[in-house]
Amino acid sequence: MAAATEREKAEKKRLQAFLGEILRVGAIKGFQYFTLYLRGREELLCSIINELKPEAGVPLSTHICTEKSSDLPLNKSSLMLSIGTQQRLSGLAHMNIGLPPASPSDKEITPVSSDQTLFLIAGYARYNCPYVWIRSHHHRLVNLTHASSADKDNPLKLNATNNWGREEVHLWDILAELVHLCTVPAPRNPFAVDLVYFQQLPLADQVTSTGAMVWLLQQVLKRSGNKEYTGKVFEDLHDVTKLHFHSLQQWAREKMPQQQQQQRAPGQQQQRAPGAGYRPGVQRGPTAVYGY
Repeated sequence: MAAATEREKAEKKRLQAFLGEILRVGAIKGFQYFTLYLRGREELLCSIINELKPEAGVPLSTHICTEKSSDLPLNKSSLMLSIGTQQRLSGLAHMNIGLPPASPSDKEITPVSSDQTLFLIAGYARYNCPYVWIRSHHHRLVNLTHASSADKDNPLKLNATNNWGREEVHLWDILAELVHLCTVPAPRNPFAVDLVYFQQLPLADQVTSTGAMVWLLQQVLKRSGNKEYTGKVFEDLHDVTKLHFHSLQQWAREKMPQQQQQQRAPGQQQQRAPGAGYRPGVQRGPTAVYGY
């Protein structure tokens, strides 16, 4: 009994750490291949581009992952957890309940363009571990020809979520796997940064946004091990860090004269006029009498 209680505490602690990553990462913008939308404490929406388009003057082969991407759409059994597996994991087989999201994908209200696919990443307390669901363009990823409408809300069979109880899994591990699954051809660096996005921001926003991106890329490098995209992430980290300190120095130069002026103003107001505080018959020094 004591061992089971300790295990439950450890599982809850891991889930809380994952929810903390959702809160910290969910507001970060500036990726080339995906956009994040924080929705509540337990849910994160991720919109991922469907096709990798070449940049002007840059061969597409420089951005493509060397591993061959799977042909889409995939069989339902290879991409989604079966109903039996869901009921076993949920512990609600006697009620025929699997692992549905908080709301069905048919009621998803988040707008998504035709060239992107929307995913829901959630760490619900009732499941005690994270799962991922497709929220749009299901038929592009999985063959649901002979499936029921309820099958659209089956969670995905991802390596990251499957290894939750055996390995250290972070939110960015799930994001990397989703980009590799969704985008064709799969990009070599799923966390590729859009520097133009940061350069167009107002200076104050540029400082905070690049600082947040620097933190995330550092976490990816420290906690994701030696992945194929590690070298590319390091290159982006160098560029974003350089932009962060450049914008920080520029922001400081602009703010310094304002701060100096604000610091001088109170001093001028506190300066007393000559003779202030003088009382007849009381001997006072020149500083008290003349205010200098």
